[in-house]
Amino acid sequence: MNVKIFALLIFTIIFLTDAVEGTDEDINSPLVSYLLAKLQQLESKIMVRPNIRTTRQTTQKPTKTPVVADNKQCNCQSGVVTYVRWGNSTCPYGADTIYSGVVAGSFYTNEGAAVDPLCLPPNPQYLKSQPGYQGHARLYGAEYETYTPSPLDHSVQRNVPCSLCQAYGRTNKIMIPSRYECPPGWNTEYYGYLMAGHYSHKAATQYTCVDKSLSQIPGSGGDTNGYLFFTVEAYCGHFIPCSDKELTCVVCTK
Repeated sequence: MNVKIFALLIFTIIFLTDAVEGTDEDINSPLVSYLLAKLQQLESKIMVRPNIRTTRQTTQKPTKTPVVADNKQCNCQSGVVTYVRWGNSTCPYGADTIYSGVVAGSFYTNEGAAVDPLCLPPNPQYLKSQPGYQGHARLYGAEYETYTPSPLDHSVQRNVPCSLCQAYGRTNKIMIPSRYECPPGWNTEYYGYLMAGHYSHKAATQYTCVDKSLSQIPGSGGDTNGYLFFTVEAYCGHFIPCSDKELTCVVCTK
């Protein structure tokens, strides 16, 4: 039963009520009672029935929660590493050159020599100082000692340049001896030859990865010695991978 029937019943009851008021018939006659009962049933059904149109209009789709970008999911390149490119005055592609300099270290016969080489910038700054040599720790330029029959004899007695490099998007740096390729997932910064001091010299040195180009300081070439770079060979019979060839090296970042 719909609204139209409901309205018809109301109209009928009102008509019959008006009709019986002018007569002796009881207003509670069976016909009127029957119509009133039907009206109550119809009214109860209409009150319980939900308003479908209203429900459809007010029902809204759930709003999606906005997605906030996570820093771990972006393509941001975080991290930075610095390293010295020994034997070259410029940094490789993808790295910034902080400065270009010259390699220096202790003299090869000094028993109290410092072990590590330094990459000196071209414009040193000084604080309070005393002119003249006081005979304390000393610093000398570095030379390639790549004598014939070395395949690198074109650089013999030449002084060694260097550059301080900065690579972005990296957090780790390693030097791998006897290899010129980086492991999978690592970036090759540069590769070249593993070098150190002569085994018979008094001054201790450290193994250094020198760029394959063996670039030189312009105008150098005099046999002034200082901190010396010799190529490294691995001797057999000591339970290591050995060869009489000049060992390579590679500097990798990730």
